[in-house]
Amino acid sequence: MSRRIFALNKFRNLHPMKCKTFKVHLQDETRNFEEAKFNNFLENVTVHHVFASVVNNEFWATLVFYDESSAAPVKSQYVRTVNEELPTKTFTEKPVVKAEAAPPEPVILTDEEENIYAALRDWRNIRASQDGLPPYMIAHNDSLMQMAKQHVKTLDELPNIKGFGEKRTQKYGEEILQVITTAEKNPRK
Repeated sequence: MSRRIFALNKFRNLHPMKCKTFKVHLQDETRNFEEAKFNNFLENVTVHHVFASVVNNEFWATLVFYDESSAAPVKSQYVRTVNEELPTKTFTEKPVVKAEAAPPEPVILTDEEENIYAALRDWRNIRASQDGLPPYMIAHNDSLMQMAKQHVKTLDELPNIKGFGEKRTQKYGEEILQVITTAEKNPRK
């Protein structure tokens, strides 16, 4: 066993700790959400070791060793950044035979439906920002488009929208109905 591993094992026996991995994309719409999640985690634990590397110039792969105790953090000599590339596995690509599927038909919205759809998107983006979630976690664009197309009027209709089940209906249903009602009464120009 090398000295480095021995030292880590000796340290681990003195301080029982956990580990967690994070992936933060460098250029992606989820970057702020991933960063916020990572920072929130770091604020609530005692960090012992951090190993991080940029993978394929796409994202940071980070491994954090920590414990949840309120003890003082370990001296910074134990926090290190690894600048080496993480090992990757290469796989032999096999030809994939896909069944020919018809492309989805485009959804054509009337001016009124387009107004409702825009209002729903605006509401969804604001709500996602308030909740600290990426917008697709609230509702996908396709779901919002279906709501606008079907002129949803009741909570009973929402679970029939693809990608929008009982939980989302309970959590966001009243707000969605209010947005639709308001958009129908006050069309945008």
